[in-house]
Amino acid sequence: MPRFAITPVADTREVQVIRALCDGCDAPRPVEEHTRSGRLWLLTAGCFELRDRDARHAVDPSMLFAFAAGHLFTVRHPCGADTCLSFRGPIADAIVARGGGARMPAPRDHARLLAAVAAFRRGEGDALALAEALCAAAAPDDRVRTPTPRERALADELAFRLRIGVGGRGSLGLGELAGAAGVSIFHATRVFRRVTGRGLHDYRRELRLRHALALLVDGTAPIAQIAATTGFASQSHLNNRFRERFGMTPRAARVGLPGVATSRGRGSGTVDG
Repeated sequence: MPRFAITPVADTREVQVIRALCDGCDAPRPVEEHTRSGRLWLLTAGCFELRDRDARHAVDPSMLFAFAAGHLFTVRHPCGADTCLSFRGPIADAIVARGGGARMPAPRDHARLLAAVAAFRRGEGDALALAEALCAAAAPDDRVRTPTPRERALADELAFRLRIGVGGRGSLGLGELAGAAGVSIFHATRVFRRVTGRGLHDYRRELRLRHALALLVDGTAPIAQIAATTGFASQSHLNNRFRERFGMTPRAARVGLPGVATSRGRGSGTVDG
């Protein structure tokens, strides 16, 4: 039987991810398996053969493979060892409900999903970014026709409701944001990106960075506290994202922007410009 080295990667309300390294050593005869809940598998290395009641599949790093709970299958490893990311949770269940089998993520969506997973391994993961990336990778938007004026108006209204949801206090998940707007998670992610040109997570991160900037230039709270207040995993996480967005570190923004008082300046009546 194959042996697996399992590493938990992410455990959020909507998506749980594990990384499984399989040694590829098969039993003499295939053993029928099933999953206890909906699953999505994404190989990052290797290839294996999967047989189910529908067909024989070559599962490789170009696809996401979806299983419903209780789906029966067998796996063989003619290519040897492989590395797989396994996704489960409410977002995976919603994806699986649309049908099992292989999905071919677009390259950009595939890269976004891998980046969202990698962020958790660095301690900088974001639950909304992971849920949104998984949703986009597993259910790409293939529509190319021009929307009608009514469709554009409905899309604008939906994007408005989603912006209100993201901008409110707290950190609502993708399912909560979509549910509050009365649409599916797939429709929410597609329409918001189409209307605004960015994802829900990108928009939330922008709001958090602007909030952090305001606290830095008009307050004395430690930067680590500001990072926690604005939803970043750590001070270094805030430092990295802040530098990417504003071209300076949070500390530089606090002491270097014109009209921003330093803690020393507040005590002496001077302003460090």
